[in-house]
Amino acid sequence: MIAKITRGERAGDIAAYLHGPGKANEHEYTLGNVRHSGGMVIGGNLGREGHTDGTRWAADLREAAGTRPDIRKPIWQVSLRTAPGDRRLSDEQWRDAATTMAERMGYEEHPWVMVRHGEDHVHIVVSRVSDTAQVWHARQDFRAAQSAATALEKHFGLIQAPRQKTPGRARSSQKTIIENQQHTAVQLTGQRAAARARLLEARKLMDRSFPTPQQPGKGPKSPRTGQSPETKPRIREHRPERGFER
Repeated sequence: MIAKITRGERAGDIAAYLHGPGKANEHEYTLGNVRHSGGMVIGGNLGREGHTDGTRWAADLREAAGTRPDIRKPIWQVSLRTAPGDRRLSDEQWRDAATTMAERMGYEEHPWVMVRHGEDHVHIVVSRVSDTAQVWHARQDFRAAQSAATALEKHFGLIQAPRQKTPGRARSSQKTIIENQQHTAVQLTGQRAAARARLLEARKLMDRSFPTPQQPGKGPKSPRTGQSPETKPRIREHRPERGFER
């Protein structure tokens, strides 16, 4: 059994989606051996079983959530899907599974409803705020849902589906990792080039401000052969300045 969790702000949005045709007309329910587009309520604690429209149960969840307007994303939803090739569960079995899920997750006292789509999956929608303004924080909900799904597989004799180690929203694709590494490498290359340019500029400034002193004993070059003695320049002895450290 595969569990997938989402959270949202408005109950009406998820209700419209669950009772609508879906993204690719995949939402269907069976009533009187006839298939219909959309979804049907088959469980929960709101007494809305048999409803094929989500207006009323969305209002129930919205009313409860309204008692704590400070809570962000008060609508919690989990889809439960049996593994490909697994056996079909009846509405009663799905109700048992949903009740077990509510008890293990800790929201059994909060308003919740279950909508069925097709043969292999259902959606459970919960208000994290109860009718008495108590908040279910859903901490570690991903791990708890995976554990509950494993327990349901064993209870109903279902195929054990592979488990994710982390929520899908926390995983990064290999392509994303490579792109991030390349971006970091470009940034580092630019930073190194800028550092080299600053170092060269600092060296030039030092050379201009503190020129290298002339070595003692090395005066100007002697006059060329044939130059008269009178024009021979006087060589002044250079001594190192006191305190200058070589």
